[in-house]
Amino acid sequence: MRRRTAPQLVLAFGLAPFLVPGAASGQDLRVSAGTIEDRRTTGKFFGGLEIELKLTGDDLADARAARVKLTKAQDESGRDLLPAKKPDEDFQKSSGRGAPDLKISLKNPARGASAIQEISGEVQLFAPSRDPAALILIDRFVSRMDKPIDSSALKSQQISARLVSPKVYRAQAKKREADLDAEMQKHKEEMKKEAGDDKAAEALMALVKGFAGMMNDVGDNDVILQIEDPQGKLLDVEVVGKSGVMDTRGSMSSGGLKILQYSEKIPADAKLRFLVKTQNAVLRAPFRLTNVPLP
Repeated sequence: MRRRTAPQLVLAFGLAPFLVPGAASGQDLRVSAGTIEDRRTTGKFFGGLEIELKLTGDDLADARAARVKLTKAQDESGRDLLPAKKPDEDFQKSSGRGAPDLKISLKNPARGASAIQEISGEVQLFAPSRDPAALILIDRFVSRMDKPIDSSALKSQQISARLVSPKVYRAQAKKREADLDAEMQKHKEEMKKEAGDDKAAEALMALVKGFAGMMNDVGDNDVILQIEDPQGKLLDVEVVGKSGVMDTRGSMSSGGLKILQYSEKIPADAKLRFLVKTQNAVLRAPFRLTNVPLP
C-alpha cells in the first residue's frame, strides 16, 4: 500500500482545485485532494484507492455536515474508477470547528497509471443557519415522555417522533426480541443463500441478535426516540442545555430507533433539536479535479 499525505505537493504538481460558483449568493467552496491511499499491490479483495477531499472556503463556517456524490472518475488510460456498488452517501458531521472529513473510494486504476485524469461530482454542505426551518426545537422535552411529539414544524417536514422513557423501553425488550426472532426465521433461507452456508448464516444471525441486545441495554439518562421519516430529511437529533449542545457518551441507531446516551441526568428545561435537511439548508457545489497524481 502506498500513501501520500502532502496535499500541498499535489497542488504544486498540477492538481487543479476547483472553485465552485454555485447558485447561492456569495457561495465559496474549494475542493482539492488530500491524502491518497493506493492499494493496487495488496490483492483484489483489498485493492482500490481511497482519496481524502479537502474542503476550504467561507461556506464551511456555516457547515454542520457534508457529503459527496461522484459522477465521474477515470485514470489517464480512460479506465472508469467509479465503484461498482453505490457508496454510502450519508452526510458526515463536522468534528469540532474543522471541516467535515470526506473520503471517496474508487476502483483500482490501471497498473501503469500515474495519475487520475478526472474526478468530478458534487459536494453538499448542510448549513442550517441558511434556513430557520432546518432547526426544530422542542422545549422541555423531558416532560413529554411516552407520547408522540406534537410539533407543527415536524409535521410540515413529514417527520413524526415519539419519546420513550427508559423504563417503558426496557419493559418492551422481550417483545422486541420475540419480533426479531420471528423476522429472522422468516428470512432464514435468504440469509443462508446470502451467507453461503448454515454456519455462516448462524454467525450472521448471532451478530444481528448481539447488536439488538446492545440496543436493548439503555441507561436511565438515555434519550430514546422512535422516528418516522419516510423522505429521509432528518440529519440528526441533539439535546440542548443552557450551555449549548450536551455531549453524549455515544449513540445508537437502527431503522427508526435512535438512542442518545448520556452520563448525567437531562435537565428539566433542556430542549430537543432536530436537524432537518431542507432545500435551502443544503448547499450544492459541483467540483472537478484533474490530473491527480498517484503516489
